[in-house]
Amino acid sequence: MGEHIAIEELIDLSGKRALVTGGLKGIGKSIASRLSECGATVLVADNDSNVKNESPSDQLNFIECDITDNSQLVKAINTAAGNDGLDFLINNAGIFPTTGPIEQVTDQFISRMLEVNVRAQFSSSREASKKMNHGGAIVNISSIAALRGGANISAYSTSKAAIIGLTQSFAQELGPKGIRVNAIAPGIIDTPGVQEQLEPLKAGGLDINAAISANPLRSSGKPDYIARAALFLVSDLAEFITGHLLVVDGGATA
Repeated sequence: MGEHIAIEELIDLSGKRALVTGGLKGIGKSIASRLSECGATVLVADNDSNVKNESPSDQLNFIECDITDNSQLVKAINTAAGNDGLDFLINNAGIFPTTGPIEQVTDQFISRMLEVNVRAQFSSSREASKKMNHGGAIVNISSIAALRGGANISAYSTSKAAIIGLTQSFAQELGPKGIRVNAIAPGIIDTPGVQEQLEPLKAGGLDINAAISANPLRSSGKPDYIARAALFLVSDLAEFITGHLLVVDGGATA
């Protein structure tokens, strides 16, 4: 048997450097805060025009970044890595799900969805891996929509399903370099984005809180639930886990 390691050491991220994309609100903000709480130096990259002027906490650094712009992306990764290299990448930035009925979804919309949710995630993982000089961990954010699809979210479901394949392939290729690559599939999480998506349906009588809580645990999904999962996957608690999809949905897909 191996040497016993104290639990506090397994989640101690002191001296580690992390980049969280889309980290000014919702799930990304919670993940950034949890990583910082455990000692990591965290850089938040975001390009949301609605929250550009919102400052992250005192423990977090911020850089404006459109992840589809390679020069901005590389700058963010280099900034996060500093002189010591990058340890963690959280690929959280993405486009929200509603796409409308199939017959109304344009090629332009599909291309934009895949550009942001897939191509940019591929590019950020590729560039970040170059800075992981001593191994590291990448966590991609997929969705339960990747596992079961859904009406009116066809383009989104497709993009999030692609993230699973990307995660497994990168895990195979980067494993020998000491880089673990995993993904999280959140269920419906109570974030500003989800509230915005469901708001138009509220006029038709939708109970938003009930919709968010429609899982076996009858509990609203909180951003911090996903943050805890991300913390687990980057920490040494998950030292022997790579290429895995961790579903965090209150049992919605059970």
